[in-house]
Amino acid sequence: MPLYESAAIILRSMRLGDSDKLVTFFTYKYGKMKAVAKGAVKTKSRYGGRLEPFNLVNMIAFGKEKAELLSLNTCDIQQMIPALCANLDTMARAWACAEFVDHLQRDRDENKEGFRLLVSTWRELAREKSNARQDLLLRIFQLKYLETAGLKPELEKCSGCGQKGGGQLSGFSARRGGAVCRGCFQADPTAIRVSPGAMMFMKKGLEMPMEKVGRLAAGQSVVEEIEKAVATFIQAHVRREMRTDRFLRLSALPVGDPGK
Repeated sequence: MPLYESAAIILRSMRLGDSDKLVTFFTYKYGKMKAVAKGAVKTKSRYGGRLEPFNLVNMIAFGKEKAELLSLNTCDIQQMIPALCANLDTMARAWACAEFVDHLQRDRDENKEGFRLLVSTWRELAREKSNARQDLLLRIFQLKYLETAGLKPELEKCSGCGQKGGGQLSGFSARRGGAVCRGCFQADPTAIRVSPGAMMFMKKGLEMPMEKVGRLAAGQSVVEEIEKAVATFIQAHVRREMRTDRFLRLSALPVGDPGK
């Protein structure tokens, strides 16, 4: 029976029956894998708090080669990032990253670039105190992760007619696959307005490492434009709304606002 050993990130952990846990790992060697941790819920479990989301671990699991669920053998913490749980806003954005990877990443599809990207994004979220910059980190992370999955939106030229960038790109169409020129924007009722500044920040964010993204001086309105563009692209191509994204939008509403 094959043995799987790898550095891994814990994306999700949920109770399974009376005493076990079902853990979703994003492994460095094998991509996303699910494993059952026997007896993990018990008070004297050998796993302790090692199976909590956001932990970076070394795991060993075994199971049949094409089995959907593996059996967890050992799990040792390599690194914890406690600052991710320091406040609800930071934790929600860390969850949003994990949820995004969980939905986009196929089981047993190796993605070492995506693994490194998630770790570096969590570290930057833990360092950053500004909500606006944390939001920018989250959206650029999503763009970068889409790129690792071959779903990068077109930002250099019009995704409708192919006209090259500059100030001619004045909108974003998830249906067409990215930025659109004025003519294609007017012809597409699903397209949204995106300013040249927001377009520039998206392009810059894709070009630079996450360690530098937090230094970008993007205003709140620009971050909101990027958030809307990325959200529409995700809904069109991943075909679902991220639950944590909805929570973040609702938590940003003023007290007393009933929301929409």
